[in-house]
Amino acid sequence: MPRRKKEKPEKEETKTPEKEEKKKKKPKKEVYTDPYELLDEYLDEVITAIGIAYLGFQRDEFKEIIKDVFAGAVGQVKSKPKSKTIINRLNSARDSVMEAIAYNILKIKDLSSLTDDQLEFLVSNVKKGITSLGPRLYEESKKRNRGDLIEILRVNWNMYGILSPFTCPKCGFNAVMPDFSCRICGADVSMKEVKKQLDVKELLRGYSSIDMQGFKEILSSGYFYYKDGVVYPPSSSLQGMFFEIILSKDEKSSIANISDMPHHP
Repeated sequence: MPRRKKEKPEKEETKTPEKEEKKKKKPKKEVYTDPYELLDEYLDEVITAIGIAYLGFQRDEFKEIIKDVFAGAVGQVKSKPKSKTIINRLNSARDSVMEAIAYNILKIKDLSSLTDDQLEFLVSNVKKGITSLGPRLYEESKKRNRGDLIEILRVNWNMYGILSPFTCPKCGFNAVMPDFSCRICGADVSMKEVKKQLDVKELLRGYSSIDMQGFKEILSSGYFYYKDGVVYPPSSSLQGMFFEIILSKDEKSSIANISDMPHHP
């Protein structure tokens, strides 16, 4: 009989660091506090503490307008923060928080549907965004005969808007743009009005004493540029916001010999 082959002994499985690692339990996924779930619990306390409860929105509306700033104040945390901690964070950045809330109100509400308190909140807190929102807020405030709100808008425009050297005769804002339209009320401002505000004759008389060559260029061309309180002849290359001021025939005639006029002491 043929001999049976000897069975080879099974090789003992070699343990490698990689296999050992696989046997180890995978780390549990880190769980963070959900700020939106937390908002439902803290909502009433928060809107009272930051001083916006008087705005009178529905509960779901309040949640919508503060959810972003609330989540930012909660941060990415594993343990549930106390309401006082969140409120302190919101109040420490109050200006930016109120401005963000104002923008969020406009996302869910039409201006015409706002109460007077809500409109006043927007007017008072829309600051850096006044360049784009100013015209709408002005129009709504004017419809409601709220001169006090228009004055607040005017102050905010002077601080955060595109400040013009010319005042619109219709709305009183320094918002006349280089195309001579008002950024706030949309009125077209005449060249005559702009030159009146500049006091062109006196302005060019002063300029002639500084740059006679530039003055002669202005007389020859019939116009000049005005930027940041300074007169520039037509050959100047300017950037940013500047205005092209066109002289009438009568104005050119009256200032032709302006350099010979005596200067005031």
